[in-house]
Amino acid sequence: MSSTRARARTRTRTVIARSFAAALAFAGFASVPVRAQDASFFKGKTVTFYVGLSAGGGYDVNARLVARHIGKHIPGNPAVVVRNMPGGGGLVMTNYLANVAPKDGLHIGAPQRDIPFEPLLSEESHAKFDALKLQWLGSTNADTSLAVASRRSGIKTWQDLKTKELIVAGTGVATESVVMPYALRNLLGFKYTVIAGYPGGNQMTLAMQRGEVDGRASLSWTSLKPHMKEWVDSGDMVILYQQALKKHPDLPNVPLIIDLTDDPTIKQMLRVEYGSFQVGRPYFLAAGVPADRVTVLRRAFDETMKDKDFLADAAKADQEIGPTTGEDMQKILADIYATPKSLIARLQQAGKNKPDLKVLKGEDKKGGSGK
Repeated sequence: MSSTRARARTRTRTVIARSFAAALAFAGFASVPVRAQDASFFKGKTVTFYVGLSAGGGYDVNARLVARHIGKHIPGNPAVVVRNMPGGGGLVMTNYLANVAPKDGLHIGAPQRDIPFEPLLSEESHAKFDALKLQWLGSTNADTSLAVASRRSGIKTWQDLKTKELIVAGTGVATESVVMPYALRNLLGFKYTVIAGYPGGNQMTLAMQRGEVDGRASLSWTSLKPHMKEWVDSGDMVILYQQALKKHPDLPNVPLIIDLTDDPTIKQMLRVEYGSFQVGRPYFLAAGVPADRVTVLRRAFDETMKDKDFLADAAKADQEIGPTTGEDMQKILADIYATPKSLIARLQQAGKNKPDLKVLKGEDKKGGSGK
C-alpha cells in the first residue's frame, strides 16, 4: 500500500514539474513575441511630438530635447519628429490628438502645463477631452512660474501691483497666462491687464522687448534662466513672485504667491490653482491607444530621463530634469480633480471676470486660434 502511494506521489511530482517547466517555457516564449511585436510595430515608423505652442519657447525646447533621445529607447528605434500646433496654449493640439489623430501610439502631445486642468477650472471649457482618460507618459520636471515686470513699467515689487497697472502678454484666453493674472486681480487686488493671442513664449518675450506689454504673469524659471537671466541681472526685468507649491532652490528670496495673503480660504484656492506646476512639462497619448503601446512608451520615457546623453544635453540647454512618471501623473490629476465643487466654483468665478482683456487679431475669444 505504501509502495503504491509512493509511486503515485512520484508520478504527481513529475506531472507538476513538467507542467511548471512547460509554463516557464511558454512564458519565456510568449515574452519574445511581445517584444518583437513592439519592435515590429514601431520599426520603420515615425513618432510625432505635437507641441501646443510655437517654436522657440520653453515647451518647444523641452519637447525637442526629449524627442532627440527617446527614439533609441523605443523598440524598433522609430524616427521621431516635432510638429508645432499652437492655439489656446495647447488646447487646439490636445483636442486634435484626443479626437482626430490616429490612436496608434505614434502621436504624443506636449501641452502647456495648465491644459490638463482646463476642463476642471474653466467654467466655459472648450476642451473636447477628459483629462483623466488621456494616457500620461510623464513629465520632465515640476515647474516654477514667475511673474515679471520690465524696468519701464515702474513696478519693482509685488506690492506695487496693488497700485499700478501692469500690462502682460498671454496666449489663449482660457490658459493660465490669461486666467491666472485675472484670478489674482480678483482675489488679491493685483492690477493686471492682459493682451491675449500670442502663439507662445517666444512671441510673448518679443512683445516685452518691443514694448507692446510690460511683463508676463506666467514665465517659467526653466525658460527664463537660460535665455533671459541677464535681463534680471541688469535690472531690466524684475521678478515679483514665484508661483509654485514650494520655493525653487535658485530663488530663496523671491516670495511664494501663497504667502502673499493671510486668508486661509484664498490660500487653499491658490494651492489648487497652482497644482498644475506639479506636472510641469507633461506628455500624453490619447485615450484609445492600446495599453501595451502606452506601457512601452512610458518605459521609453522613463529610460530617456536617465539617459546620460539626454541629461548632458539638458544641462547644456539649462533644462532642469526632475521627472514624474506617467503613473504618478495620473494620480496627481485624480487627486486635484477630486477637489470639492464649491471651491472649484469660486476659482472659476475668480478667473472668469476679465475686465480690459484685449485679444490680438487671429485669436478667437474661446481660446482657440483663428485661421
